Formats: sequence, structure tokens, C-alpha cells
Amino acid sequence: MKRNPIFAIVVGPLMLGLLLVACRGAGSSGNPAAAGASTATVGSPTPPPVATTPPALPVVPVATPLPSPEIASPTPITITVTVEVTRPPLGSSGRPVQLLFPPVTSSAVIVARAEPLAEALRAATGVEFTVGIADSEAALVELLCNAPEDIVGFVSAAAYTIAHDQCDAQAGLVAVHEDGLTWQMGMLAVARGAAGELADLAGKRWAVADTRSLPNYLYFLAQMAAAGIEPGEIVDAPEDTSALQALHDGTVDFTTADFIPPIMPMERAWVVGETEPEEWRYLGIAPSRSPIGYVVVAGDPEYGGYRLRDARARMFDTTPDIFDVTRILAVSDPFPNETVVMGANFPLGLARQTLATLTEFAASDACGNSLCSADLFGWAGLEPVDDSAYDPIRIVKDTLELEAADLWAELD
Repeated sequence: MKRNPIFAIVVGPLMLGLLLVACRGAGSSGNPAAAGASTATVGSPTPPPVATTPPALPVVPVATPLPSPEIASPTPITITVTVEVTRPPLGSSGRPVQLLFPPVTSSAVIVARAEPLAEALRAATGVEFTVGIADSEAALVELLCNAPEDIVGFVSAAAYTIAHDQCDAQAGLVAVHEDGLTWQMGMLAVARGAAGELADLAGKRWAVADTRSLPNYLYFLAQMAAAGIEPGEIVDAPEDTSALQALHDGTVDFTTADFIPPIMPMERAWVVGETEPEEWRYLGIAPSRSPIGYVVVAGDPEYGGYRLRDARARMFDTTPDIFDVTRILAVSDPFPNETVVMGANFPLGLARQTLATLTEFAASDACGNSLCSADLFGWAGLEPVDDSAYDPIRIVKDTLELEAADLWAELD
């Protein structure tokens, strides 16, 4: 039964083929032999059908795709190449010594005033100097530390102290101001008959003209902090004379202001830590205005008197009893003026030549159109200085636990 369908498929085409052959024979020429042959073929016995199996379809091999090879990502390789560059010699046109200034005034003024100094240094040393202006004192200190062989800086005492502590920068010279001093001091003034010592100022009102001033504020704040004294309200004043006027009027209990020691009789020196700030009071003579405008006690110094120069002298005409109703309770340590500083690796021989030339230049008439000009520093000269002179700044910094950034903030 399974073979019947195959048989039907095979026999059907075979019978159709025989019929076509017979028809073709009948339609051919009337050859009897041919006709008989055809008849005989048809009438002959038919062989039994043979079952055939359809040919198997050829098996076509199918290629199996190979997996794509993984392409590795390139691994970056860092190659360190050390290139040794030979710098031009210091003082050449390709690498001049830099005279760096903070932006204390306009750039045009600084460049114009500093150029005569640069020219004097070129002539004296035979090396090239150029004038530069840093963005700030903090930036100048950073440059000084990063290029310790190349820079001469003109900075405040506090800036020098930070530079020395950070990268061993060296103080070369300190400025002399018009008062003839290389330092500044502050005084703490109270009403006469009032407080006798710092401890008496606890909780008292304090008039201050500049809370950023090292000698006039931060020093006394550090002294009180070290003694465990907490002052009362801090009253801001526009200037020293305003703070002193508030003390005179009784609206505050004490104030701090500039202290410049008196010019002593017969050219005697006023010595820090030894001479009393108001030694003149022992004479029992009230201050007065001299014919040439100074505030004096018992005449001019060349005649045995004292010339008073602290902040109260500036208000003597408007408040003539200011010395009568106030007195100095304490004075600060001296704080150095502006400082000429060099990097730690500045060549020693060139440093000596540079400092000697600077000292001579500051004492000459040429300085009046340069560093000593009123629109720049207004200096009266330059003198050697030792690093120990800057210790009062370090004491304030340590006592008040100020970081360098805090000190910059106080100075800005």
C-alpha cells in the first residue's frame, strides 16, 4: 500500500508517452510496415512497472562562519622623555635679573620710577635687569620661591616673613622712612587715670582705625589673647585721629594708633625697650606748638626739649588738650618697613653688588625720581637688616594661629 502512489506517478507518464508515439505513427507516411510495427509495439506485453525512488537532493555543505577575531584595543604607553635644557646665564639678555614689585600703584608709575634703578644696576654690575609687576604680594612671593636665583623683590615685612618661612628667601635691605626709622610701632592709649594694665581692658570698647595693621591692632590683639583678655566691642574709626577723638570724647575706653618716638633732647637716642614712650612727662610741662609748627615740650630738642611725633600731634591744633586727657599704656614691638628680598639661591657675589648699588642709589638724588618718589614708596634710604627683626610678625602669627593665607587676607 505504501508503494501505490509511486506506481501511479510512474505509469501515468508512461502511458501518455506511448499514446504520443502511436499518434505520431498514424500521422506518418502510410507505410504498412511502419504501421504494423507500431501496432506490434502497442500490442506487445507491457513490462511490470518498476518503482523508482526520487533521486536524493544533493547535500550542499554549508560553511559555518568563523567567529570574528577580537581586535584588542590599543594600550597607551607612556614614555617619559627627559629633555635637558640649558638655560641662558643669569643676567644675560635672555635671562635678566627681575626686579619685581607688588601693585602698590599704577603699572605705569612703577615702571617709570623703577627704570632709573634698573639702569643704575646695569651700569654697576654689567648684567641685565628688568622691571616686573606681580598681580599681588602673594603672587610675588610665589614667583620668588619658584625662581630663587632670578628675583629681587620689593615687599612688605609680612610678605618677606612668609617668603622666608616658605622657601628661605633672604632679607637684604629695609626701607628708611621720612621719620628716619626702619620700623613702625603702635601705641595703646587710654584716658588718664583709667586703666593701669592690659587686664583692666577686659570687656572695654576699643576704637581701631585699621584692623589689618600689625603694629596698631594685630600685635595688641595677640598680647591680649596670650594673657587671656577678651576686649569688648571693636569700634571702627576712619583714621587714627578719629579713634583718638573717640577716646578724648569718652565714647570708647581705649584706642590704638601710630607711635613715632619723640626726638630726644640734645640728639640723645630713643631706645626701643629702654626709653619710656612719654619720658617728657617728668618735666611737668604741657606740650605746645613751636613757631615752626612742631609740637614740643620745653622747647626744641637742640635746646633740651622734646619734639612729640605720635598720632596725637596731628590733632593738636583742633584738640589741644589731647595730651592732657590721654596717656600711653603700652607700645608695640617694632615692625620692619618695606624690605628688599632675594631668593634663596641668588648668586652671592651678584647679591652683594646689587645690595651695595641699591644702598648708594637710595642715598642719591636720583632716588627722588625713583623708589624715593612720593608716588611710589617715598623712602628716605635703605639699610641692612637681619631676619630676627621680623620675629614680632611671627609671634603675632603664631599667637593668633594665623596661616599664611590668613595673614594675606589680613593684609589685602
